[in-house]
Amino acid sequence: MTPPRPASPIAAVTVARSLVGTGVYMLGTGNYSTPLDGPSDCFGFAFCRCYGVPRHRPGFNHGPWASVEDDLNCNSAIEDADHNRELFVRAERPELGDLIAYPTIHLAGHPQPWIGHIAIVVNVTRVLEWDPELPDWSLLDVAQCCGPNGRKPGILRTDGSHWNGHDMTWPKPEHRTSLLRVVP
Repeated sequence: MTPPRPASPIAAVTVARSLVGTGVYMLGTGNYSTPLDGPSDCFGFAFCRCYGVPRHRPGFNHGPWASVEDDLNCNSAIEDADHNRELFVRAERPELGDLIAYPTIHLAGHPQPWIGHIAIVVNVTRVLEWDPELPDWSLLDVAQCCGPNGRKPGILRTDGSHWNGHDMTWPKPEHRTSLLRVVP
């Protein structure tokens, strides 16, 4: 059986906008079928729910580069964009339905990782100029599901300033925010 393909970016943005102000943030939860006020994390909302794709995807992101295989999350999405391009590719200029994501970061000597984060782009009207080498994520309007665990509503509409802050704190290329386009 062929795994389902993602919905169109316009359909995904319509879903994202309709869910703002709902949901409960809970790390490690969320899927294409999460009920209206059900729990979700950022990826479960921004991709699985908005694009209508199950989180578990046998065979996804297999290879020596993979930090996560068979499941969808920030790391596997970024890795897929850099290798197989089954569901994601890197984009140069943001469009409606794109995703902004940074990976979970594991550092030697630190027992807890810094958890990755993702949001769906729901408006680009403030993007007059765009430098892909020095992106200003604050120009994007996004919908995101964010914590702490139990936050209600978990799904918010914000600008992308959070991703600017992340990139200032984590300047190494492998830790920075990626602009991902979903492959239909």
